[in-house]
Parts: sequence; structure tokens; C-alpha cells
Amino acid sequence: MNDLTKEMIVRHLNKKHESSVGLVTSILAATLAIAGYGLPAHAALNSEGAAASNGSTGLGISDADYSLDALIEAAKKESPITVVDATGKIKVMAEKFSEKYGIKATGEKMSASNQEEILVREAQARNVRRDVFNMSNLPDVTAQFLPQGIAVSWMPPDLKSQTPQVYQHPAITSLNPWVWVYNPAVYGETCPINNMWALTDKKWKGKISIPDPLLRNETMFWFNQIADNADNKMKAAYQEYFGKPLETKQPSATAEWAKRFAENNVKVQKSDTDVGPIVGASTSEHPVIGFVSSAIFTHAKNENFKMAICKEMMPWIGQLTPRVAVIATGTKSPNAAKLFVHYMMSAEGMEPQMEDGKISTNSNAVMPENEASGVSKLMDKMYVNNSETTPDDFKKLQFWRDLWTVGSR
Repeated sequence: MNDLTKEMIVRHLNKKHESSVGLVTSILAATLAIAGYGLPAHAALNSEGAAASNGSTGLGISDADYSLDALIEAAKKESPITVVDATGKIKVMAEKFSEKYGIKATGEKMSASNQEEILVREAQARNVRRDVFNMSNLPDVTAQFLPQGIAVSWMPPDLKSQTPQVYQHPAITSLNPWVWVYNPAVYGETCPINNMWALTDKKWKGKISIPDPLLRNETMFWFNQIADNADNKMKAAYQEYFGKPLETKQPSATAEWAKRFAENNVKVQKSDTDVGPIVGASTSEHPVIGFVSSAIFTHAKNENFKMAICKEMMPWIGQLTPRVAVIATGTKSPNAAKLFVHYMMSAEGMEPQMEDGKISTNSNAVMPENEASGVSKLMDKMYVNNSETTPDDFKKLQFWRDLWTVGSR
């Protein structure tokens, strides 16, 4: 990733943590009640845990007493930990961590939605069994879990000089690219679609495959990000594709796009691991455009199916989703948990995920040459989250879910 790309990402990912605790409290309480959890999870936490979401974690050794050696020494006196991520590479990271420090860590692959449910349930039950989560739903983390003391975010003091400040509060471990893809065995070097509005065209009805947005909040958050920060680009893309200005009754061009997209008989799958092979098996008679994370290119390489990025898609070829490290407040091994966060925030620790195209926030990290997608060369064509509007992503989540549900019927 060149300096210009890094500067562009940093400029847009301004992680200023702003929250209205009163509003968030009522939202979370309602969410938990609807989900059948009973009392809000924060009721199961003590005041120390609640305060820990603001600044110092209150877990393990303090930052004032911190050194990496001191953290390692304290961590070795604690019980083994379980660390969670949406990628199976977390298992590799846990094994390497255990080898490096002699501290037992078990990696567990878990979907983003299941991570959130488990984090809340274990906090409510005061029975924390998973210690560290690398979560992809940043708005949920900043609007729910941190303010309510369900989890804490900790930035290793000795890695601050290697990590741009905008990634430190909360601690962003990486950026996960998601891209529009096609089968190059059918279309060669040029994707048959070069405009996101083409995905709403009847000629592509039933020929788009994506992970179910109702199972992946990051998709809905992306829609809101575009509506809040770049709706003019969606309007311009509409005029470019259809040759006339957009007229809509929806509150934004992005909402109109999402409505039409949902109405175009999009084929939803459980995850992008299902989408990739569908794209790879598509033909000229039955073409398919997909939406997948960069990790699926490793699957394509290993499983021998063809897939390529729609490099000319406008306004963007995809999105960059921030991944944030959080520690369950009730962990019985706070120092070991903090040490694993330190490992994830290092160039060494994130390397297994960088092999799948994820972009480490550590400035010393170098993308492996064997990364299959080549997405790191296309960062200037990706939509980059504006974290100043992240609270609105959470606030308007239900609007986008409703829009999708009605449109896809």
C-alpha cells in the first residue's frame, strides 16, 4: 500500500469516539429486551467494568505500570484464553501466539452476528468463556458494547507509535476489503458490469449473489455510510448509467439504489464462502456477479475456481470494513487477553490474515507477496468508512433492514 493510499484511508477513518450514553443505554436495553435476554447485560457488570469502557480498561496491569515484559509475566500466571474472529485464520493466530509466549490460546471461528450474541449472553450470565473478539460491526461496538461495559477496548502503549492515531480508540486491528467479483474465465479481463446501478438493471435480475444482508450488518452499515457521506456519487453514477437525473421518493439516492437492488431478485447466501464458488461456476448463459471478502480469493486459489475483481465498478469496487479488538469485561485472564490484543495489533500477529487480503493498521506491516486478490493495489477505488458518522449507522440500521426486507419479498 503506497503512502497516498495510507493517507487517504487515515483521512477518512477518523476514529473519534463520540457517544451519547443516555441514548445508547435506551437503545441497548430495548434491543436486549426484544431479543429475549431479559435485563440489560450491563446489569450483570460491576461499576468497575462499566467505567472500564471509558479510557483505561481497569483490567489487568495498568498502563502506568505497563511494559511488554510485565504483561507477559502477568499473563503467564493466568488461565488459557479463547479468542474469536469471523475468519478461520484466528486458529492459526492463536497457535502462533501460544508458540511465541507459552500461553495457551484457542482460536474460534464465529460469524459477526453470533459473536455479538455470545458476548452479550456471557456477560449477562456472568460466565465469560470467550475472552477476546476481533469484531467487524464497529457501530455495534461503539454504540453498545463499550458504553455499556460489556467489553473494553485496549490500545497497547508500545504500539501507538506504529499505529495511526485514528486506529487507536477503539483499537482497530485491520481493514477487511469486500469487493464485487465476476468469472474471468467467461468475461476475460473486463467485468461485464462497471456501475453499481447496473446491479439494479432487469438484465441482471436473479444474477447477483451476495451474503444475506440480514445476517451481515456490515452491509447495512455500508449503505448508511454511503447515504450519509457520498450520496452525490450515487446520484452521479445513476446519471452516468441511465443518462438522466435520478428522481426518487426515497430519502437518498443510496436508499433508492438499495430498494431497486433488493427488488432485483438478488440470490442471498449464508456467507461469502458460498458466494465465491457460485461465481466461479457461472457461465455466459448463466452469469453471476458476486460480493465477497478478499479472503475468498485464497479459497478460489486452493479450490481451483476463477474469480476476479470488478476493477472498473463505479462509484466503488467495494468497501473496507474496520475490525476492532475488544476484551470481554468479565474475562478471568485480563492480562493474557491484553497480550493477545497486543499480538493482533502487531505486524507479526496479523500476518495470517494479511495473506487473505486484510490490511493491518500497523504501519510496519507489509502485505505478503502471495496474497491472492491483489486488492491492496486498488485501495483508492474502495469506499472507506467515515467513523465520525458511525453512530448514525447504528441508529438507522433498522431502516435499512426494513427497506431490504420489503424490497426482496
